[in-house]
Amino acid sequence: MQIRSRCLGAAALTAALALLTTACSTGSGSSGSGSDSLTFTSYGSGYQKAQATAWLEPWAEEAGVKAIEDQPTDYAKIKTMVDAGRVTWDVVDTEPFFPVGACGKYAEKLDFTKIDKTKFPEGTVSDCAVPDAMYSLVLVYDPEKYPDAPPTSVADFFDTEKFPGKRLAPGFATGGSMEAALLADGVTPEQLYPLDYDRAFTKLDALGDDLAFWETSAQSQQALESKQADMALVWSGRAYMAAKNGSAYTPVWEDNMLAYAVLMVPKGAPNKDLAMDFIAYATSAEAQSAFAEDQPYAAVNSDAKPELDALAEQWNTARAEVQEKGFYQDVAWWAENQDAATEKWTSWATG
Repeated sequence: MQIRSRCLGAAALTAALALLTTACSTGSGSSGSGSDSLTFTSYGSGYQKAQATAWLEPWAEEAGVKAIEDQPTDYAKIKTMVDAGRVTWDVVDTEPFFPVGACGKYAEKLDFTKIDKTKFPEGTVSDCAVPDAMYSLVLVYDPEKYPDAPPTSVADFFDTEKFPGKRLAPGFATGGSMEAALLADGVTPEQLYPLDYDRAFTKLDALGDDLAFWETSAQSQQALESKQADMALVWSGRAYMAAKNGSAYTPVWEDNMLAYAVLMVPKGAPNKDLAMDFIAYATSAEAQSAFAEDQPYAAVNSDAKPELDALAEQWNTARAEVQEKGFYQDVAWWAENQDAATEKWTSWATG
């Protein structure tokens, strides 16, 4: 695998969500229009397979509903269906930026008489989306490289004098590289937004040839497993999968950037009422526990008690320690500024 020193990244967090598995999806198809069916769309692979096993199939059996799957999540397709008045998807797993920015236009407002929003982490609920899986952008390091005085915060990622070596970071605007750079430059999490692009790029430029970017989360996992970097900023789920495969990288939770996937209902979904019922089930404690036991994501329901082994627990971003040392990416800001931020990132990355 070749990692480019600068890259544009094709799909930001969408890549992160398609990421953590290698199995094939259980199937795909188009929605029926009757009230006895529901079409669920996600990112495919083992990620969607686990969602179907933990959420969709048991809910459909209990409700007496035909469950249909489609893939992959595609924002342009959602917009096209809504604009044409021919919506065939009922529930879609997405990044939070899209339904927050498109609430009321391309995303239905959710029915919180059915969905208990008090069980979600503070700040993760919006009118048109609720979280369904949580993870984190976390600093990891090779303990063999830094055996005596290891890095302890994101600031150390940018300290090449004290911590020499190769670094890896997300190569797309929404991935968290700009936030990490600003934190390392002394900006507090409360002052991160609006992002100071020039300040962030100056900090990243200071790493010079010691910095390379990963374009997809699968690439980041492969880089860890083949020890292509001494430290890296990667999604916690991919780091966990690398650890399962023998990687010895150690997490540093200080300044981790918490992120999450969401469930939304496209505007004009043919089975809106069933969609609300399904979202309520998928985000329940039992369903969230089942999913977290299968995939390297943290449960989003505060009552969920997944049974995790020691390794999975080490990378569990729902732990109080991780939450207390982290901050949430500002979804509302990104919903309004994603296009502009991506243009800024692209201009810098290709400059």
